[in-house]
Amino acid sequence: MKNKNPWQIYFFYIFAFFILNILNTYVLTIQELNRYIAPFRHTFLGEINAFLGNFSILFLVNTVFFIFIKKAKSRMFFLMMFTLLLNIFIYFMGVFNLFFGTAFSIPASTIFKNPAEGFASGTMIEALLELITYGRILVFLPFFTLLTVYFMSDRKELAVMYFRVTPKKVLSATLIVVITLFTSIFSYYQQFQATLPLNAVKSTFAIQHLGVYPYYAGEFLGQPFDLDLQGFLKLNTDEKIAEAYQAYNKNQSSYLNFFDGNTYSNRLNVTQAVSNLHVDESLYDGYSLHGILEGKNLVLVHLESINQFLLEMDQTNERLVFLNRLLEQSFVFNNFYNNVGMGVSSDGELSVLTGLYPMGDRTLYWEFENIPYVLDSIPNYMNQIGYYTEAIHGDNEKFYNRDQVYPDLFGFDNFYSLEDYVRDGYQVSQGYRFNQAENLYHHSPWISDYHLADTTISFGKALNSQSQPFMLFSIMMMPHTPFDYDPYGYREHMFPDFAGRIRRITMKYLNYVDYLDEVIMRFFLNENLEDQTLDNTVYIFYSDHGSGIKNGDLSILLNRDLSVIETRKILQQVPAWIYVPGENYVDYGDYQIREGLLKGEQNLVRSQVDLYRTMIELFNLPVQNDPYFGVHGLSVEPTFALDNRLMDVVFDSTFYSMRNRRHTVPHNTLIPNHYFDYILRFKQLSDIMISKGSMQQEIKEALNLVYGD
Repeated sequence: MKNKNPWQIYFFYIFAFFILNILNTYVLTIQELNRYIAPFRHTFLGEINAFLGNFSILFLVNTVFFIFIKKAKSRMFFLMMFTLLLNIFIYFMGVFNLFFGTAFSIPASTIFKNPAEGFASGTMIEALLELITYGRILVFLPFFTLLTVYFMSDRKELAVMYFRVTPKKVLSATLIVVITLFTSIFSYYQQFQATLPLNAVKSTFAIQHLGVYPYYAGEFLGQPFDLDLQGFLKLNTDEKIAEAYQAYNKNQSSYLNFFDGNTYSNRLNVTQAVSNLHVDESLYDGYSLHGILEGKNLVLVHLESINQFLLEMDQTNERLVFLNRLLEQSFVFNNFYNNVGMGVSSDGELSVLTGLYPMGDRTLYWEFENIPYVLDSIPNYMNQIGYYTEAIHGDNEKFYNRDQVYPDLFGFDNFYSLEDYVRDGYQVSQGYRFNQAENLYHHSPWISDYHLADTTISFGKALNSQSQPFMLFSIMMMPHTPFDYDPYGYREHMFPDFAGRIRRITMKYLNYVDYLDEVIMRFFLNENLEDQTLDNTVYIFYSDHGSGIKNGDLSILLNRDLSVIETRKILQQVPAWIYVPGENYVDYGDYQIREGLLKGEQNLVRSQVDLYRTMIELFNLPVQNDPYFGVHGLSVEPTFALDNRLMDVVFDSTFYSMRNRRHTVPHNTLIPNHYFDYILRFKQLSDIMISKGSMQQEIKEALNLVYGD
């Protein structure tokens, strides 16, 4: 190459810089190159627009730096090092896709406010393994190409090649940048508003239709690209606000369901309940199911990262012995999905405790630092009728800003966290002895979930002894990606069918089924298998989100080839159930479980926001005219579930992506436009509701003004 004309080498280098770095952005936007993303449908206009946008930013950088760098060799060296920075950036954006499934945005960065102790090392190892196991080293191909050309060139001749920069050249270059960039931005907004105008998806849409480089340049310069949804929907009067939200409000004595056209009510009776429902006669009058749990205590248990497929795979299900027995005595949601967004675990809590969708691209728990939200919640309603409410979690109190959110937003009377455990004498370094007979300890940076269960029982018994009705919200810590700190260690022999066939992180997740079964048992039986179920108490379990395993291992576990969209459906399906223990016992040999007073199965789609309404109506909480939007968990009313990060929608018979309606399960299912529009509008209204602190109260006032008595 040293024999080549240095001018040819120089201009080839410039050309390669642009082409390689623009092509490299497709690693973030094309599903075939990145199985971790949920892209929009690629269009010709979008591709042209993104190319122009990416080109304009790269051209702008060259223009600025070439004013000061005038030698060909120095310019080539600069382009090489700048390419390295761009490649590193693309790599880390890809790693973000790995863990969150959507493109990074500045609002999403609040997730990094959480303390990283216990997660950082394992997560970093997984990210570095991606360089090899998933071939992410290819994102550095532009750098290695320019590096090779640079060292194979005649750098002595390039060093004496000098460029004279004139104001005319700078002005011409500036005009090129301004025209192409503003054309791209204008076109992007037009396409965005016509496709899926939601802030949760703007980052992915923008990197596809505006370009990776202009979008992130704008983000880092303070241009959030957010839509003003209230202005976009023209909700500028109380009447329009009330009309919009009343169309979705389920706190009505009579309303029409959009999907089947039937009439339902906020007072469920047996005629509209699932046919397999069994309710003990001590709970109700044989007709109305409203308020059948009124006056009972509530233990709400938040399971960490549990997928429904663990209960459906033979190899894992057979190890969940206690859980299966408990489910026999429970009302079980067999088709239950998460509603999470970027706040993952905290978003699961938000949906269950408030019945609201998270925005999807930011974490409301951290937004609460700057936005004083006033939201209706289960703990607030419980407090109004004399319940004591407490949240119990084995992590740092500042994780997800919970030390502020629990008391000030949700209204919990108390929050018991890692710091409280330590203050009361627990030594994290020593671990928790969960089995005295075998002297077994659980070591982790957090409080063991065995200890969480024991604490819940201890608190509940103390409150029962004082005749104090209570709600305890117990949040489990494990298994949490990357699934370290299993008390039994790594055990590949547990699942010989999968040994050597799946990645280590997936095997670690499967290993956790023993821990899961034992911890759930601990809420009801002590380590000597003696009953410690709390009297007059309802237990509701739900998982916050799935495991995030998107590396192809699910196809091996389930023994069938899964498409990307099928994998997403499976990972969004999580378990949930309601257990209402009575006074009689069912004997299982080594131990007894209290017979459930509420049993049955819900096979229709339900999600976390539906659990909110279910608790309100089963406990007859004092909601008055406050609007809520889910469906009752025990009813036959059809609904949908929505993942607020990826905008995937689940119906009873169909799963599809709002980002690309061609991606469906079953394949080639046609999604009616009016279904799409109905869900899109509800999501937009939901985002407006949490767009500012007082918005929910303003909506309630508008509804009372227009529809109140």
